[in-house]
Order: sequence, then structure tokens, then C-alpha cells
Amino acid sequence: MQRVLRWIGIVIAVGVLLLAGLAMAYDRRYAERIFPGVTVNGVDVGGMTASEAEAALQRALPDPQVEGITLWANEQAWRFSWAALGQQYDIPATVAAACQVAREANWAARLQAAWRVRQEGQEVPVVLIPADPAKATRAVETIARTVYRPPVEATLALTPAGPVGTPGQAGQELDVAAASTALLEALDHGETEVRLALRSLPPRLEAPEPAYSRAVKLLAAPFVLEVNDPVTDYRNDFAAPPAQITAWLALHPEMEPPAITLSVEADRVRAWLEDVSSQLGEERFLDVSETLTRTLAALEAGEHHAAARVRHPEKAYFVQPGDNLFDIAYSFGFPLWRLLEANPDVISSSLLIGQQLVIPSIDVLIPEPVVPDKRIEINLPEQKLRAYQDGALQFEFRISSGMSKTPTIAGLFQVLTKEENAYAQRWGLEMPYFMGIYKEGPDFYNGIHELPITRGGYRLSRGVLGWPASFGCIILDVGEAQQLFEWAPIGTLVAITGVAPGTPSYQETLDQIVDNPP
Repeated sequence: MQRVLRWIGIVIAVGVLLLAGLAMAYDRRYAERIFPGVTVNGVDVGGMTASEAEAALQRALPDPQVEGITLWANEQAWRFSWAALGQQYDIPATVAAACQVAREANWAARLQAAWRVRQEGQEVPVVLIPADPAKATRAVETIARTVYRPPVEATLALTPAGPVGTPGQAGQELDVAAASTALLEALDHGETEVRLALRSLPPRLEAPEPAYSRAVKLLAAPFVLEVNDPVTDYRNDFAAPPAQITAWLALHPEMEPPAITLSVEADRVRAWLEDVSSQLGEERFLDVSETLTRTLAALEAGEHHAAARVRHPEKAYFVQPGDNLFDIAYSFGFPLWRLLEANPDVISSSLLIGQQLVIPSIDVLIPEPVVPDKRIEINLPEQKLRAYQDGALQFEFRISSGMSKTPTIAGLFQVLTKEENAYAQRWGLEMPYFMGIYKEGPDFYNGIHELPITRGGYRLSRGVLGWPASFGCIILDVGEAQQLFEWAPIGTLVAITGVAPGTPSYQETLDQIVDNPP
């Protein structure tokens, strides 16, 4: 039994020695070669020396000029080769890695590993020289230039057909830094495609506002200039169609904050008003400056109408035989001082036949804006006052006008002042519900008022109504003057016509009660 065991031990020892020898022989055989079973990118390099393996890989690996990556942006594709991006195979490093397979320090472990590799195989990844970041950036910049689309700002055009607004449109760009990083990471991970995201570029001005909305409002209807001249009984409307209004407008791009604003050019509107004025005839013309102010204010408020300010020209008169300045002034409806004011170089005592005089504009008598719907008419021959609103009679009162030596001037005037209890220092009279209608002198008004009261408390008798009895004012009965005072605002026109009759000797007059109070 012992002999058998001895032989078994000898066989085992011999086997061990034999295996050890075989292992050592195997190790020595592949000391300068790659162990069998090692592959690189599917290329079997087992048993090859380093130089042989390098040569084999050079032949077998794909050409870097062919290998590449595809970049997608905005549904467009760009392909770049590894070589163009600076990415290459590091074959020596790859072969060095293959040579290190199963090269454990312990020979027994090395033999075991080499046997495993031989039986199972082992793939060694190709070592790459990474892409050059600068080349990757240049490649991405090529794409960025192609896909770049600048934002389009909103625009506005003013055409005869109306405003045409175009909204802004977003542009797009490629973030070169982010795209370059994505490309390098994809190459590092062995990817063959990369989708690059584009960045939206919003316009600074998305809508042509506020100009567009304002233009639409201004051009929605014609602009109507209302020319109403009660002085000459003239009325007309002048319409500027939207196409003409368009010519008045100007657009202004603003940078901060971004906007398009719209202005109405005053000089263009003024030209239109001057043309309107030329169509009004010889009796009237526009006060272009004031009408322009009103028109611009209306347009600024988005309104489509404005009231014109009408003026009236001075006139020329040539002195006739028998003329004097008082009669000339009276015949044209002016107090004497107004005629003298307009002709400062004229000497009243030395008028010459044929001499030219300036008759003032009636505007000096009507300086206030005219109340359009109310009018007072005074008929001196009838000694009647009638008040109208929108053409309908509101009041009819008996009056007393100026006496022959202090006549009431016939002409067109206007309510200029209102005072509930005026006092005439000149005659010591209280004049209830006084409305001044023209200046008899530079600092003295003639007007309409109630039966006056002397400083002694005596009121002029209502018996004078129907006959001239005043110093030039229009006298009304108690109660009636108050009615008219409350009804007629400043600016109401007062038309006085005809010649008053003479005052009977038996009628009381103001000069009598002033000079000889009862």
C-alpha cells in the first residue's frame, strides 16, 4: 500500500513539474507577444508582436477620414470626419494595452489569466486621441453661420389705404460654446449623431405700437373742420379724408424702450388749414394758429372734428362829401373811438373827400368764442328784444334804447360781461342784471339791464319801455332782465338793427331823472 502511495506522489510531482514547465514555456513564448484570444475592434492580434499588431491595426481600423459624426440642427445635417475634428487612433497606446492583457505579476495568476483569455477571448478598446476643441469649435461655427436667422423687428407703414403693421418675428442662433461641448462629449462617448438645439432670438419690438393703434383710430373716419360763422351767417364743413390725414402723420422709432410712436406734423396740418381758409371768401378767414391748436388737440384726443376760429378782415372806406367820423363809425356799427383807434393819424376835423379810412375788423367787437345756439336780436324801430335758441323764439320783451343824443349803435355785438348789480359812476345809477355788449369808450360798456335806480333810490318808470329813454343801453322791465341774464352766457351774439324813433316830449328819460330827481 505504501508503495502505491509513493508512486501516486511521484506521478503528481511529475505532473506538477510538467505543468510548471509548460507554463513557463508558454510564458516565455509570449513574453514579447500578445496572448492568444486578445482582439482590438474585432481584429485578432493574439500571438502578434507589438509592431505586427500595430501594422495589423493600421490596415484593419476604419480610416479617420471616413469615420465621422453627423450634427443635426434645424432639420439640416452636417457630417464631419474624425480627421477634420482632429480625432485619431492612438495605435501604439492601443497595442500597449493589448500587450498588458493577462500580464499579472504572479506567474500562476498570469498563466490562469492567459488561459482564460485563450478560452474566452478579450476585446481591448481602441485608444483614441480626442478631437481638438479648436477644430470642433470651428466646425460648429460653420453650422452657426448657416442656421443663424436674425430677429425681424415689427414695422409699420402708413399707406393711402390705411396703416399696415407687421408683427416682429423671432430669429434663431446656435450657442457655439454649448454645441462644441456637446460635440466633444458625443465623440468621447463614441456616438455618431448629435442633435443641436437652437436658441430663439426674440425681436426687441414685437408689435408696432403704440403707433399702429393710434393710426387706426385717427384714420377710422374723415377729420371734419366745422366752420361756423354766425357773424356772416356762414356755415360749412371741410372734411379731410383718411388718405389726407395719413399725410399729416409721421412715424418715429424709439430705442429705449423699443417702440414706434406717431406724431401729427403741425406744419402739414397748417398747410391744409391755409387751403381751407383760402376757400372762405372775402368776408372771413381762418385764424390758422388758433384753429391749428384746436385741430391738434382734437387729433391728440382721437377725435374726428374740431371747430374753426373764424376771423374777419378790416375794410377800407373812402370819405364821401358830408361825412364825419361819428356817422361813418355809426354806419358800420362801431363806436367812434374804435374808428379813431384804427386810424390814429386821422384828424377828425380835417377829413378829405376820397381819403381812405380803415374800418376795423368786427372781431374787435366779438372777441369771445361765439355761443352757437343762442342769439339776441334787438329791433330799434320796434323797441323790441327777441331771444332765440336753435332758431326758436324764447323771449320777446319791450325795451327802451338810447335817446337821440346818446343813441344805441346798430350793429353786431356780443355779451362780454355779466354783473348782477352794476353801478354807473358816470351817472350814479344802479343797473341790475347788467350784460355789457360793447364798449362805448375804452373803459365804459353799454349793455342790457333792468330799469335803473338812481342813487336816491328812484327807479325809472316802466312807462318808458317802448320808447328811447337811456344813455345808450338797452333797458328791460323788472324780472325780464333777470330772465335774459340767466339765459344768455358770455359769447352770445347780440344783433341790433334799424334806427330808434324819436322820444315823445311827454316821456320820462334818464337824463331827466338824473339831472332832476323827483
